[in-house]
Amino acid sequence: MRVVRSEGRNKMAKLVEALEKAIVKLRRKRVSRRLFERNGGEVRYGPFKGLKLSTGAHTSAGNLGAKTCGLYEDGVIAEIMSMGPYQDVVNFGAGDGYFSLGVLVAGVAERSICFELNATGREVVERNAKINGLSDRVLIFGAADDETGPTLAGVGFDPSRALVLCDIDGGEFPVLTEKLLSDLQGATLIVELHDKLIAGGESLREELINRLPDGAQHRILKSAPPDWRDIPEIEEMTDYDRALASTDGRKLLGEWLIVTYEDPGV
Repeated sequence: MRVVRSEGRNKMAKLVEALEKAIVKLRRKRVSRRLFERNGGEVRYGPFKGLKLSTGAHTSAGNLGAKTCGLYEDGVIAEIMSMGPYQDVVNFGAGDGYFSLGVLVAGVAERSICFELNATGREVVERNAKINGLSDRVLIFGAADDETGPTLAGVGFDPSRALVLCDIDGGEFPVLTEKLLSDLQGATLIVELHDKLIAGGESLREELINRLPDGAQHRILKSAPPDWRDIPEIEEMTDYDRALASTDGRKLLGEWLIVTYEDPGV
């Protein structure tokens, strides 16, 4: 009898926990959408200030508000700004174009080259590029693969003057092959890592690092809470909503592999 009661309590506890998580996610999306609408879908703070975003991509609605306040992955944005400027920014997993177009608005890149597997995502990037008057500076392709290097070479891509961003939810490990990394040699890379979310993914990070070309230097960037001070839209919220509005909503700590090459002129 005690075993049956214990199993019943465990099931109830798991059900309550699942409901709590679902409610938190719903509240986060509600707060995010309200913030996005209040800002008219426009980034109001940070380096990407002035970037206009539409909805409809397959990216999380829970991040929309943080994007308009310049808080979404602000540590990555800081890295981009500190290491630029670039001739090209290549984005594997362009999503809604937040980074692909943001770098153009920020004046840290001359051209953006987007690779996006999802057709809806490509349509949204194209729409957002048009909204921001950037269509003539944006190229949009499908999924990245081993033919991406030749594709980039065909549009005048110079790795030594480029940044490559990669956020493809675990796809970074099969996509960033030795061949593709060789084709990208000389470019700065920022790769969001998802190995800890993949079953049996313990060795994937090390294997990726071991595939980096000779001369590549690497380090790991870890996410940290954003600084929302002096952003009125966030300051006016309750503590609970403020936390929900400014979080990326990750299951685990965000980590990015940053790959650089020594400047040959140094």
